[in-house]
Amino acid sequence: MATIKDVAKLAGVSASTASRALHDSSMISEATKERVRQAMAELDYSPNYSAQNLVNRQSNTIGIVLPVRESQESLGNNPFFMQIIQGISSVCSENNYMVSLASGRTDEELKKNIETLIRSGNIRRIIFLYSKKGDPVFQYVKKQKNIACVVVGEAYEKSAVGIQYVDNNNIQAGKDAADFLINKGYRKIIFASTDMDELVQAQRYQGYCQSLAEHSLEGKNLTLSRIDSQGNTQHLQALLAEHPGIQAFVACDDIMAIRLQRLFKEMGVSADDYAILGFNNSWVTEIASPALTSVDIFPYELGEKAAGQLLQTAKQDGRSAAVIIPHRIIERESTPKLEQ
Repeated sequence: MATIKDVAKLAGVSASTASRALHDSSMISEATKERVRQAMAELDYSPNYSAQNLVNRQSNTIGIVLPVRESQESLGNNPFFMQIIQGISSVCSENNYMVSLASGRTDEELKKNIETLIRSGNIRRIIFLYSKKGDPVFQYVKKQKNIACVVVGEAYEKSAVGIQYVDNNNIQAGKDAADFLINKGYRKIIFASTDMDELVQAQRYQGYCQSLAEHSLEGKNLTLSRIDSQGNTQHLQALLAEHPGIQAFVACDDIMAIRLQRLFKEMGVSADDYAILGFNNSWVTEIASPALTSVDIFPYELGEKAAGQLLQTAKQDGRSAAVIIPHRIIERESTPKLEQ
């Protein structure tokens, strides 16, 4: 395998000159740079960017941190994350950056994977695709020097120096979702979630509660597991028995909304008996039965803005900043007007 010394020898220059030419130094003439490039091509020489990154504390790779998942289910089955990653990848490609995904089944495993990436020198910019209370992974990254960070979702610690975030107004979105159902004639509306430690779910629930309070209605949260189908059925049956007359559900996201439709089917109950509204407006809304009304939060744009903001952090002097993406409700068959 060729080295920089081999390249320098073939080009007729010193190793230090060849290295400067490789980095496009203004101290090196174009003629010398061209000789070095030709020597590199003849020797099929590839520079060790990882080693250079470790020395320079720079990298052309952006790390994307996925949330810990309780199950074996692939995140590829969650269209929300895939759309965000597509938006990030688009901006990175335009700016000659690569992306590297970091995931784990526990906080400890995810933190260990992030530590490895940072210590290798391969990652100096990181995008978190979630915001969770007391997250040890975020705490670790925040303490590292020379690491730029953007959170998709409002950061719990917005005061931390250099922490940027891209988000929707999830409190308002939750309120708008409940208002939408109330304006359709629904009065007994349940919020369905998976984990209230995730800030986005807590904020949507907060907005939902604000809406119901303004209309003198009582709100309630139903927490379901991502993996325990039998347990979910029992929880849903108990809720329906304890609170007769339930008319509608605001689901924390489209996946939860689809899960509710499936649970009703397993229980022998028609999904048409309950209005269901989700969040994210992912492609699954079109194939749901009935087609799912959803709050569009523009996940692709969230990814684009997160990547763009991260690449600009060097110009922002470490100041914290936020970008808010608007939302809108896309009405489909799952929320018909309630006949009085």
